[in-house]
Amino acid sequence: MFLRIVRIAAVNVALLLAGLLAVELLFGGWLGHDPLDRLNLQRSSAIRIDATGLYPGGAPFTYRRDAWGFRGGGVDPAAIDILTVGGSTTNQLYLPDEATWQAAMARALAARGQPATVANAGIDGQSTVGNLFDFDAWFPAVPGLRPRVVLLYVGINDAMIGVNVTDTLGFSSFFKWFRHNSALFRLGRTVMGALEARRANLSHTAVDFAHAEWTDKPNTADNRQARSVADPVAYGERLRQLAARIRAMGAVPVFVTQSRGDFKVVDGKVLGMVAKDGLNGVDQWRLLAEFNAVTLAICAEQGVTCLDLAHGLPLGDGDFYDYVHNTPAGAAKVGTWLAERLCELPPRTGGP
Repeated sequence: MFLRIVRIAAVNVALLLAGLLAVELLFGGWLGHDPLDRLNLQRSSAIRIDATGLYPGGAPFTYRRDAWGFRGGGVDPAAIDILTVGGSTTNQLYLPDEATWQAAMARALAARGQPATVANAGIDGQSTVGNLFDFDAWFPAVPGLRPRVVLLYVGINDAMIGVNVTDTLGFSSFFKWFRHNSALFRLGRTVMGALEARRANLSHTAVDFAHAEWTDKPNTADNRQARSVADPVAYGERLRQLAARIRAMGAVPVFVTQSRGDFKVVDGKVLGMVAKDGLNGVDQWRLLAEFNAVTLAICAEQGVTCLDLAHGLPLGDGDFYDYVHNTPAGAAKVGTWLAERLCELPPRTGGP
């Protein structure tokens, strides 16, 4: 009887291992020679997204990423004028292609007589740590990619998540090589990244702003207590490195500060959404303001164009469906505001 149980268990384990091996061979990057196969990057993919209930008019639609990993149905990399880089607020997973701020920006530029091809390289959960890997391992592998402008829309993820699983696109060791080719490892990273985003209140869930309570008192004493993983000094150094990488590819770097929906300024006073535990809206404002200030300071130091959207574009009712992600109405405001400041595309700065 005991031997029979052992044989059954052994057969089941063998079948499980065979199934896992088949999944790895089919969906992993073991058999390909394309360097992009080694990255935790969706390519030539189409998934069904349901935005019903997130914002007015939200409905199911198809979310696509092309053969090079950029969002959308496909674009010739050599035709890209503006490459937009960032996290989920750049990707905008729950907005159809035509409702993203990139689409609004392209329409506004065309209306001003300055048509531009805009590419969306946003990846949910990615911080400037991951953005550096983009320039080391992703963008150099895209043939003909030489944008005029690289627009970096960052700050929130560095302040809220820090270094996380979504940032490890590149690899330089056997372990990294294994996990970047492994389909199962990739699935695990995606799940863990989603859980971390949820813990940081960065996941896509409709928030009832109309019935929210507001306060002017933070829940924490300072930013280090609020989020110990937040490192503004390291963030500033990564921005310096990003500016250098963008210039090295012959593009003009443009950094954009970010805003949130869980705080507002009324009569000069910052009010944040009440949270019984964790960070409330005032804590979130204070933390993001610190990182936005670093962005502005590094831009001044490096001679980089910085578009201070956080202060220059008032966003309010109806512009966010959760704490950080824009509705189509909010994205339209962001795209139009950016286009007004990018209507004259600067020339290339040299490089390869």
